[in-house]
Amino acid sequence: MVRVARLNLIDTWPMKGPFNVIFCRNVMIYFDKPTQQKLINRFWDFLEPGGHLFVGHSEGLSAISHKFHYVRPAVYRK
Repeated sequence: MVRVARLNLIDTWPMKGPFNVIFCRNVMIYFDKPTQQKLINRFWDFLEPGGHLFVGHSEGLSAISHKFHYVRPAVYRK
């Protein structure tokens, strides 16, 4: 099932998860580091084990503390 809708990444999310995949491409570059950290932690919480996070190529997670496993550029696995 796919649902496309507007979502404020900072506010409470209406969906429950867990999700197999999260695409958040070319969005985090507009946030400061503390907000990026908060989002990465939230993505971790919403992904099921083995789920994938796709970020933009300019949004690597190397400058952020995270638990994700690097798969390839812009792709991470829980």
